[in-house]
Amino acid sequence: MFEEPYRWMEAVSTRHSYVQEKLKLGQPVLSVPFDEGVLIMGFAPQPGKIFEIYDRIALGGVGHPADVERLRMTLLEMAHLEGFNRSARDVTLARLLQFGIAPALKQNFEEIQRAPYIIRLLLVELDHESNPTFFRINYDGHWETFKKGTVIAGNEKVMDWIQKEIQELPFATFTLDKALEEVCRLWTESKNQEDEDGENDENNNFPKTLKEIFDQWYLEGAVLLGKVERRAIYRALTKEEIEKLKTSVG
Repeated sequence: MFEEPYRWMEAVSTRHSYVQEKLKLGQPVLSVPFDEGVLIMGFAPQPGKIFEIYDRIALGGVGHPADVERLRMTLLEMAHLEGFNRSARDVTLARLLQFGIAPALKQNFEEIQRAPYIIRLLLVELDHESNPTFFRINYDGHWETFKKGTVIAGNEKVMDWIQKEIQELPFATFTLDKALEEVCRLWTESKNQEDEDGENDENNNFPKTLKEIFDQWYLEGAVLLGKVERRAIYRALTKEEIEKLKTSVG
């Protein structure tokens, strides 16, 4: 069936359309710097979007939970193998992406007989000098690098709008509380982009205000702290931090 090039190209195009349609309802996950490290957070009907991968590496995922979990485990195994064979300092996202996960995703996507991954991943790394680097990788293996923060979402228009807003805000100068408030604001205002596309008409049960979001969905978040002496710099947001955020934006 795929001996002729145009048929293969048509099949790949169909896969793009299929995955994008499946991803469309995926809720944004944002990661930005703040004055003491990096924040990664998002809202969802159920937890399971944000994870620690290695000492200074965190992951956010949008898409099918099984695919996110499969790729999380793949990255986890790759990172620990790299750390065992070399050293913990040699485990970098650039190596994990360039020589590991990106080629695997590309191969999977181009093998038409195999089911494609329904995912977008956000990965963030804080180096030993506390400089953050943000990565966004697509279901077909294409990945991008950002310095000021990034976002993943199912809706590409929403993703592009939030990315532009992130680039224009001085997140690196914000406290954690201020960064949380601004990320919540961007998350909520991004819903206007969905309204313009008519997607919220299909999802009238989705919460639309921050109060509804806090009442109905989970806020999942974590930080990588650069100015700490201990090896473990990843921690989840505390209940106190979440309650304080709910009060400040309520």
